[in-house]
Amino acid sequence: MRPVTLEWAGKSAALAPLTRPLVALEPVERAGRGDAPRGRLVQGDAIDVARALVAEGLGAKVDLVYLDPPFGSGVDYAHEERLDGAADGRVARARAYVDTWGGGPADYLDMLYPRLAAVAPLLAPTGSVWVHLDWRASYLVRALCDEIFGRERFLNEIVWRRAPNLGRQARSGQFGRTLDTLLVYGGPNARLVPPTRRTEVPASGARVDAEGRSFTLAPRGDYTDASVARLDAEGRIHRTASGRVYVKYWVDRDADGRLWKAQPVDTLWTDVPPLRHASPEERTGYPTQKPRALLERIVAAASPPGGLVVDLFAGSGTTGAAAWALGRRFVLADVGDVAIAAARARLLRDGVDDLSIERCGRSPASCPGVSATARRAHDGSVEVLVHASADHEPIAWSVGLRRGPGGCVEVLAHHERGTGRSPAPLALRSVVAAGAERTLALRVLHVDGTVAELDVSVRAATTARSAARAGAA
Repeated sequence: MRPVTLEWAGKSAALAPLTRPLVALEPVERAGRGDAPRGRLVQGDAIDVARALVAEGLGAKVDLVYLDPPFGSGVDYAHEERLDGAADGRVARARAYVDTWGGGPADYLDMLYPRLAAVAPLLAPTGSVWVHLDWRASYLVRALCDEIFGRERFLNEIVWRRAPNLGRQARSGQFGRTLDTLLVYGGPNARLVPPTRRTEVPASGARVDAEGRSFTLAPRGDYTDASVARLDAEGRIHRTASGRVYVKYWVDRDADGRLWKAQPVDTLWTDVPPLRHASPEERTGYPTQKPRALLERIVAAASPPGGLVVDLFAGSGTTGAAAWALGRRFVLADVGDVAIAAARARLLRDGVDDLSIERCGRSPASCPGVSATARRAHDGSVEVLVHASADHEPIAWSVGLRRGPGGCVEVLAHHERGTGRSPAPLALRSVVAAGAERTLALRVLHVDGTVAELDVSVRAATTARSAARAGAA
């Protein structure tokens, strides 16, 4: 078979970033005490992070790679953090990422081609890679995936209905563009486990056998004679008086007497609602955020319990939240300051208590105007107070101890701003058990992704006598 490849001006040079010097992963912050964290959040370019993971020993060991790259939309996206909750309350905005390409599709492909190539060595023989796109680029990227992963490794093209056909798109003089595409490629031994969904069966559409079991009938279709013989042995074949063969599908009955059957989900996903229908607490304000229900379906279908999930365009961290909820390990990465700040706050807020924050050649911009005080109490605990600029409010912060090479912060306590209609304000006070430590390390994150990193000296406990003297002075 002659290969078919996609060509564009400059393609030969697009893979050059794969030969640049390897960038090491550098731990920055560690929430949890295990030697190998179940969750990792890395700031860095997808190329650098993928190559670093391979160098670390994760080559051919990843069960699921999910990529939600820019779509080539021609839009620059902003993250919005609602500070007060009310519709007319304060909103802090920051640029999340740029999806404009001056050179058109060629520039877009120059970006995506090497990143797809970089993740290929991570994929386990039983693993799969899912690339999330829409109509703007899916037709191009499928050809790239054929080239990189192999046309014979194509598993599925899944269509997710992400929005109803309403408003301007319904009146646009064409069919509404309401769909996203998931291109799925797998290793040589990949096998997905599609979920099932309950479909109600009208009583008039079901029959009952001699043993009282309800069933529906369907033509034998493409079942072979051997398959029909196997189904017949299981009691699942029905023959008409004329000899036609039908297959029985068992039907269950719920507590209210309604009949239903479990049907495997196919490649048309219309039952996962868009983010607008998710709870307000789930919505982070990050643009193009995907609903957790969508990622939970993907993670459950494409990875085993305890398996490893990688997302190198992580955005607000939905893949990590889904992986954690389903008992998988994960590595998330994004190059953007805003994405890392939003994902870190979201993961910790969701209860991810075994998380490593790392850098791979990228560091967030620093933020001035933040200070803190730390005072030891008589019981040995330390009270920490963060003082931030009123016009640049933080969204999250942590306090801990600097440990190990590079000064990674071992987190003692962390705080994140709440979400939802009435988000809990960010607590700027924390009480920690710091032992005899004289210095604490703080990391304070803001909506725009900037981070203030500072060391704070712990002041000794104030005795009643010294406090009285201080008052008299």
